[in-house]
Order: sequence, then C-alpha cells, then structure tokens
Amino acid sequence: MKLSFLRLGLFALVLSGTTAVVLPAQDMSGLRARMEERLPKIDEMKADGVVGEDNRGFLDARTTLSTGQNRAMVDENHDRSTVYGIIARNSGTSAADVGAARAKKIAETSKPGVWLQKENGEWYRK
Repeated sequence: MKLSFLRLGLFALVLSGTTAVVLPAQDMSGLRARMEERLPKIDEMKADGVVGEDNRGFLDARTTLSTGQNRAMVDENHDRSTVYGIIARNSGTSAADVGAARAKKIAETSKPGVWLQKENGEWYRK
C-alpha cells in the first residue's frame, strides 16, 4: 500500500531536528520507523472497516479485533499520543487540540469507505 504523503509530511515535520530537545534522536527515529512500518497494517484495517478514525485523532475499534489488530491499534495510538504531545509542546497548545486538528485532516484525506467520527461523536463511512 502507498504511504500517504500528507501523513508522512506531518510526521516528518514533527520528527525533524527541532524536536530533538524533547526526545533523544534515537527515540524519534524509532518512533518514526515504528509508525511507518505499521502504516500498511493500519491502512488495511481501516479499509476493512475494523477500525476508524475518531474525532480526537486516534484509531477506534469498530468491531472485535484480533490480538494482532488490537496490538497494532494500541501501539499506533500510543505513538500518535507521543507525536501530538511533541507538537503541543512546540506550538504552545494542548495535545487534545493537536489531535482534534489532525482528526479533521485525516477525515479530509481518508479514502472512501473509512469509518470517521464527526465532532459531535456520530460515526459515518466516507
């Protein structure tokens, strides 16, 4: 599966040298590598409709997940939380605001059929 240019662009910006003060370079490199490695699995799960993108910028299970799927979702959400925290510290805002803004971008760029959550909490398929 192709990597989303927008998704990688955001994480490249976040994981650039300007954030090295927050996390050691090795940790930043590992974070980026984990997310890139996991991306095909996440995209597959979204295409299959087993997870969706919530209005906070995190993945949410839409059905019962296998152990491997659940692990991928939990790991992705953990790494996203770390990224949102880094952006928040660097921009003087909250991680919740960063996640909500990211959720809007994800909704705009998601492929048809992906589960998305509106700001009011309602779920829909794009």
